[in-house]
Amino acid sequence: MGERTIVAIADGPVTRLGQLVLAGEVIDDEPIMSSTLRVMDAYVLSVLIDGEGNYRDADGRDERITPGAHTIVPPGFPHTYGTDPGEPWTELFVVFTGPLFDSLAHLAGAGPRYPVPLPSIEALRAVLRSPPRTRRVAEHQLLALADWLIDTDDTVDSPDLSMEIVDAMGRLADDLTASTDLTAVAAESGLSYDTFRRRFAAQVGQTPAAFRSVHRLQTAATLLRLTDLTHREIARTLGFADEFHLSRRFRAHFGVSPRDYRRS
Repeated sequence: MGERTIVAIADGPVTRLGQLVLAGEVIDDEPIMSSTLRVMDAYVLSVLIDGEGNYRDADGRDERITPGAHTIVPPGFPHTYGTDPGEPWTELFVVFTGPLFDSLAHLAGAGPRYPVPLPSIEALRAVLRSPPRTRRVAEHQLLALADWLIDTDDTVDSPDLSMEIVDAMGRLADDLTASTDLTAVAAESGLSYDTFRRRFAAQVGQTPAAFRSVHRLQTAATLLRLTDLTHREIARTLGFADEFHLSRRFRAHFGVSPRDYRRS
């Protein structure tokens, strides 16, 4: 792999649910990929963050892939994807296998998809950021990955959503630390903040701030339920001042404390 390929997990423990075979990220680099169709023994997920490339498979699908493409390939299916020779891209990749994922029907179809709104890449990074220390942790990571994939399958392309609002939704869903100025998001959409806030609320049913807050708390719930991260680590990951701040916000949204949620 290239110097700008970061491997976060390699050969995770084999569990009753499956295995995380490989997870990492190619950052502004040319992926190492055969130009001929290849067959993998596991599921492959590639999320294209920046750059462009091509996808081909045994069903005759041959198409250009652009940022936002979520390419899923099931085990045993001949395929290839990558950039043009010498061209870099930024890609998050996960290779996984097991009965947990065999039960997810939408993983049976191969090829690029463009979910709207884009699911949070930062939420996926948080789940896959380090190798599992035990089989129990490995199973939690597998459940968290399945949870993320299910949420991805639930996204739909709504005709009521304008492209500037779709782009803003993707950015806010990924802004798990609430570090991005909402006025900057509005400006990138080519709108004044008041117009942006009004259109966002009309099309999405929530204000931009509320939409971002809900996604942060949903990610906190996923990390509580499916990882062994401490409350302090989750609070730090998601940009809360401390675990007490997280607890107050979590209780206000879900009606229970993070501790009680994790125990349930």
